[in-house]
Amino acid sequence: MNITCVALDLETTGLDPRVDEIIEIGAVKFEGRSVLDTFQTLVKPAQALPYRIQLLTGITAAELEEAPSAPVALSELHDFLAGHPVVGQSISFDLDFLTEHGLGVPNPAYDTFELAAMLLPGLRDYSLSALADTLDVFYTTRHRALPDAMLAKDVFLALLDRARGLDLSVIAEVERLAKDIDWPPALLFRRIADEKTGDVFCQIPGLELSPGDRRKGGRLAPASRRMPLDLDRLANMLGADGIMARAVPGFERRPEQVKMLAAVADALNRGEHLVVEAGTGTGKSMAYLVPASRFAVENGLPVVVSTNTINLQDQLIAKDIPDLVRAFEEGGISPPRYAQLKGRNNYLCVRRWNSLRHGQSLTELEARFLLRTLVWACTTVSGDRAELNLTGEEPSIWNRVCAQSESCLGARCPHQRGGVCFLHRARRAAEKAHILVVNHALLLSDLASSVQGRVIPDYSHLVVDEAHHLEEEATEQWGFEIGAYRLEGFLDRLAGGAGTEGHGGFLGEFGGHFRGSSVSPALREGVARETEAAQRAVQGCRPLLRTFLDTLSHFIEAHAEEPGAYDRRLRLTNAVRRQPGWDDVELAWENLSLAVADVDSCLGRLCGMMEPLPDAGVLDYDDLVMELGALVQWGAELTEQGNAAVFGQNGGMVYWASLRQARGSPTLNAAPLHVGNVLADELFARKECVVLTSATLSTEGGFEYVRGRLGLTEANELLLGSSFDYERSAMVYVPGDIPEPGQAGYQKAVEQVLVDLGRAVGGKCLTLFTSHSALRASYERIRGPLQGEGILVLGQGLDGSPRRLLETFKANPRSVLLGTSSFWEGVDIVGEALSVLVIARLPFSVPSDPVFAARGELLEDPFNQYAVPQAVLRFKQGFGRLIRSRSDRGVVVLLDKRVRTKAYGAAFIGSLPPCTVKSGPMRHLAREVKAWLQMGQQAS
Repeated sequence: MNITCVALDLETTGLDPRVDEIIEIGAVKFEGRSVLDTFQTLVKPAQALPYRIQLLTGITAAELEEAPSAPVALSELHDFLAGHPVVGQSISFDLDFLTEHGLGVPNPAYDTFELAAMLLPGLRDYSLSALADTLDVFYTTRHRALPDAMLAKDVFLALLDRARGLDLSVIAEVERLAKDIDWPPALLFRRIADEKTGDVFCQIPGLELSPGDRRKGGRLAPASRRMPLDLDRLANMLGADGIMARAVPGFERRPEQVKMLAAVADALNRGEHLVVEAGTGTGKSMAYLVPASRFAVENGLPVVVSTNTINLQDQLIAKDIPDLVRAFEEGGISPPRYAQLKGRNNYLCVRRWNSLRHGQSLTELEARFLLRTLVWACTTVSGDRAELNLTGEEPSIWNRVCAQSESCLGARCPHQRGGVCFLHRARRAAEKAHILVVNHALLLSDLASSVQGRVIPDYSHLVVDEAHHLEEEATEQWGFEIGAYRLEGFLDRLAGGAGTEGHGGFLGEFGGHFRGSSVSPALREGVARETEAAQRAVQGCRPLLRTFLDTLSHFIEAHAEEPGAYDRRLRLTNAVRRQPGWDDVELAWENLSLAVADVDSCLGRLCGMMEPLPDAGVLDYDDLVMELGALVQWGAELTEQGNAAVFGQNGGMVYWASLRQARGSPTLNAAPLHVGNVLADELFARKECVVLTSATLSTEGGFEYVRGRLGLTEANELLLGSSFDYERSAMVYVPGDIPEPGQAGYQKAVEQVLVDLGRAVGGKCLTLFTSHSALRASYERIRGPLQGEGILVLGQGLDGSPRRLLETFKANPRSVLLGTSSFWEGVDIVGEALSVLVIARLPFSVPSDPVFAARGELLEDPFNQYAVPQAVLRFKQGFGRLIRSRSDRGVVVLLDKRVRTKAYGAAFIGSLPPCTVKSGPMRHLAREVKAWLQMGQQAS
């Protein structure tokens, strides 16, 4: 391709072009695979060079002192760029920095990230190094401008090679979708099309069934007589000489794992429920997979396994179950079939996707989404949105092409009949599976669905892993949120967004489907009048929606407590609804809901007009009818939920209003007051055997709390310790002279401890906070002192994504990582990289949280019956981040002396595995921690 391009990369002091500066520029001018010239220069910044940037790039402050100023460097870059197209990884980042610093670059820009997201769908990581690995592009130095620019050039050329391999019809579709939008890569595809020979036929090839869908075996057939499991035989499978040890490298016998296996097998045999806490290192996945798979295969019955996190699902599907299958096959035992199933909205609906693609007036967002998904839609086996890594506004478009139940034609759909319905494929695979892996969200939403709308095949045996999240997920699934996003999304889907004047969206395209049909002119005129009436009704909703949102915002600001890190929340009780100003909220909502009802009435009349026309040649008739029905249901649901929240119509729900600080937009929210009653009736009473397991289910050695929250009245119990020697490997240190949280001097003491520990240990420290504000305050105060001594400080929400922070932390042991929320669980750092875990304060829920407060009011002693046990479980999750292998050794520093001074403190310490617990003055803390770690090094 004879285009001269310039690959560009910048190194900067940070991520914000408004406050950060450029410190290095690298550029490569190339034509095809020939390098024509290179440009590289350091740039002298006005601000100090952050330590983490020195660490990342290897650039020193001394080197920058001798570098040219930004104006001089940018002037030279301007001459080098000339008018050539610019290539780079997330190139808008570099161009934004150049613009902010005085060099606007109007050149066409080709983003390797954007091209890769389109041409290499399904990658988990689209970083430049990950793309190089995927495309077999060699590279060495990273995070220096010129080598990264050279790598971007090589990745770009490799992506062009991938594009050349596309079918001509796909390339033609790329050109068609891009013709009306500003999308620079369109020129590349035009040139590729010119390079290729043959006729261009502008239609995507038909999607074909992949070999993975033609699985052996049919639906499961229950055995005529129930076959009980042989517990001794199963235990031998996990023995030192068992089939698992022979098939899985590094597998070792663990007594706790065998005990859990026996309990799960006994529960399956007897048809009883079971609660199991299995500490870290137990190997609980295999402890339930082995008996569950044998029970399923021998009895022709499915066993559903539900998890909360994607990480555990991936581990089960990609590692644990394949290991199990291999072990069974090598041992001459019939292996289980297995499948993964997700909720409807996770699967692409080919019919709806094609309908969007054939739309008459695509917006730029829609066209870019279709370009993004084009190659993927032609090649994916699963049609699972998780393969796409959707970002920005893309999820809102996905909701219009996913397999939601309201728009599903079922057996009438030609794509289902042709075998290319991804949801139907997944269901067929699920019907054949002995082990079916789902997540808690699907498990719970399926319980609440009608029989016809359920996705999971009938089952009577269930294992719930990560069961400590079950109540939280039920609260999420069985509640709702209404705000600008959903309400404006409804209106925009009907009549387009801003700038369309009500003539875009579904209604704007409706009349075009009657061209060439046999529908009478009179009926066409009637449809046109009703469509116009619906468009006017939608437009009439918009000012009423703005009035409602503004009125609700003012009420929240007037009555809610001071804002937290992200939002202000106001529980909507009867007393609050009697406050001045709530009448205005009710009136604004009534006006809006009546207007939405007018829209629904118009849509209903259009549905009636469409009923007699199935054979009239209306284009995409089935799609139109289903979409109309879905929109009517959408409007009715919004009205019903809004009425419930505004007027408090359901005493079994907790309602609150929330005002998000970032978006400045209010929402109405609801959650069930109880989930235990529903779980008891819809899950535990209807299933023969349910096994609940997690590393954190017990409080103070019992399961009363979790069983009460989940409505599990009858169940066997098993509390297993960890296979790790915590007394030898873990010490808990509580400073006895630190102020309590909230008292004067507490925050300063936390900061001093973090600095002292970082210096004493040389980093290797993870600190868990319960609030983002406390994290940010600590980050600002400790960063200077620690980075001055060569210790990198990383903050969640400040230095990149959680995944990137963990990668950096693992790669650089001289680091202190500050985290909250997601870092309390799921973090798995083995070895010395994490030697000290600091828990800033006990993780109690915020007392003003609407759901927490409402549920607490139902109890005689809400603090001890609800707040403490809930915090204990979270505390145990945080504690579990420290020791992740038998060889790990470390210290948990708890900067909350209430565990020693308050009566409830014993519940926290008593729920931990047996470990060394010490309390002493803050001045001895660093010395004690260092001594403990050194003792472990000497012992090893």
